[in-house]
Amino acid sequence: MVLYFSGTGNSKFVAERIANALNEKVCDISEFIKKKEKPAFTEGGKYIFVAPSYMSAPAKAMVDFVEDATFPTGIEAYFVVTCVASMGTTPKIAKKLCKKKGFKYMGSAQIQMPQNYIVFFKTQESAENLKVIKDAVSHIEELATKIQNGEKIKERWISLLEHVFTVSIGNLYYKYFMGTKKFMVKDDCISCGKCARVCPFGNISIVEGKPVWGDDCTHCMACINLCPKGSIEYGENTIGKPRYPGPFFTLQQDN
Repeated sequence: MVLYFSGTGNSKFVAERIANALNEKVCDISEFIKKKEKPAFTEGGKYIFVAPSYMSAPAKAMVDFVEDATFPTGIEAYFVVTCVASMGTTPKIAKKLCKKKGFKYMGSAQIQMPQNYIVFFKTQESAENLKVIKDAVSHIEELATKIQNGEKIKERWISLLEHVFTVSIGNLYYKYFMGTKKFMVKDDCISCGKCARVCPFGNISIVEGKPVWGDDCTHCMACINLCPKGSIEYGENTIGKPRYPGPFFTLQQDN
């Protein structure tokens, strides 16, 4: 089974490709998150957990979900993170999680996908995004073959210092910087409600035709990037920056 958490669609794209290659079921965990459910999975075998890398670690939403959900003991667990550069200390975090849950840890892999965190960074041009996505497809296929064959994923060595530093910075970022007060909507909003529909936490409500953000946000950037009018900003950080419409739309435009 392939379980994924995704905002703008990078991890969804990777998860669906892996699931198709392995002929496995694919499940969007945001459906459980929005309902605050803690599901119990009964199938044995391989589980592939796919999520973005936030602050050089797997998205907290996925880690929390795995901790809270129930799985059969001894499942083979693969972790796949989508990122721009590096998955950071994902292997150490995933290995610790597997030990806690009684999983057989099979390794962590990274798939490089386009930048979407426009609060701090600029997105690439469409042509560059397209190249990154097409390059990712071949890496996904290679990874799926390894998983199909039951191979363990080779990982780079991560020092204790790097791990502690990354986790500490990540904790601070989640606590102090992943707020919603800076989100704002411009006058050209067409009240389509897409921002509310794509939020994986169900954190956006439409009030009098305009989005209103709650406090439960992971800065996935789905609302900003997928708004059809580009009407959502995060303070002054995102003004004038191109949006990344996600891998599915990017590939669609190439056809």
